[in-house]
Amino acid sequence: MADEILSPRDLNRILLARQMLLAREAISPVAAISRLFAIQAQLPKASFTGLWARLSGFKREDLLAAIHDRKVVRSTLLRGTLHLATADDILAFRTTVMPALDVTLPGGGRPSRGQVDLATRLAERHFAPGPKDFESVRQVFAEAGIENVRPMAWGVRMWLPLVQASSDTPFGHEPGGAFTLVKTWLGRDEDAAPDPLGLVRRYLAAHGPSLPADFAGWSGLKGAAALLESMGEELVTFRDEKKRVLYDLKDAPRPSGETPAPVRLLADFDGAVLGRADRTGIVRPQHAKLVATKNLLIAPTVLVDGVVAGIWRVEAKRKATTVAVRLFETVSAKDRKAIEAEAVSAAKFLAPETEAVVSFEEA
Repeated sequence: MADEILSPRDLNRILLARQMLLAREAISPVAAISRLFAIQAQLPKASFTGLWARLSGFKREDLLAAIHDRKVVRSTLLRGTLHLATADDILAFRTTVMPALDVTLPGGGRPSRGQVDLATRLAERHFAPGPKDFESVRQVFAEAGIENVRPMAWGVRMWLPLVQASSDTPFGHEPGGAFTLVKTWLGRDEDAAPDPLGLVRRYLAAHGPSLPADFAGWSGLKGAAALLESMGEELVTFRDEKKRVLYDLKDAPRPSGETPAPVRLLADFDGAVLGRADRTGIVRPQHAKLVATKNLLIAPTVLVDGVVAGIWRVEAKRKATTVAVRLFETVSAKDRKAIEAEAVSAAKFLAPETEAVVSFEEA
């Protein structure tokens, strides 16, 4: 029997359902982060905005409590970038998702195994007692005669299981910040063997149905096609309109393309935008360069009918918080009103003590 064909609109609605963007859900921040596997935290505020878009009744204090209670932690994870993940998932999957020791450092250098071993040994000893910033480990490296101190310190984020200590800041972590070993912060060591099939299951639950290239781009793992194929009857397959094979969990929700999709304001680097290699189902090709900047920043986006129709930014002042929306195309009066309502809600969420103002830059 031939695989069912899923249209781009079908795939869009399925993705939105998996990402909790068809309706805000009444679950805890910890449960939501677990369902997503991890949520982007390159900018500390982004995790809060990402959950605000997905959860009903979500308050900043809910996530702050989970961070300070060490139920979720900020760590270098997928694609070598900072994410929030549950403590359990960091312990269970970090060894699966982190790259090999021969990663290319900033500037193109590729250290020898001996250099990696020395830097890792020194850094582990340095960060084990408690949180320290990366400037301090650079000093340790310089005193030990390690060359390319800054790139090697960057590499430590990949080679060692580190987490950032929480702080008494509005979003739980500060840029830069202090790091320590996972086992120091959580009182538990990561002892799980790599589990690529477990990671496939978690990915599909949040992003499927997917191409092997989607999983590979998200996870950084090689041999994605072979991994998916090896799961046999555990998975079901579909085809997209280009006749490419898509893999998915058998019992995962798959709403039709006719399902209504509400207006949503997504955070910087949002997983709904970044989670698939082929993003044309959520970002129109003509808008791709407006969403992703040359220095690889992914702007906060506006979804209309499930597709990116613009970007937004927050301009905070003492008495007013303005959400400035730049639309890529003309939208209906109904959608514009919905965007304005979401923007007011975002401003109130981020700065409840100020007046909420919304401005539009027309298409």
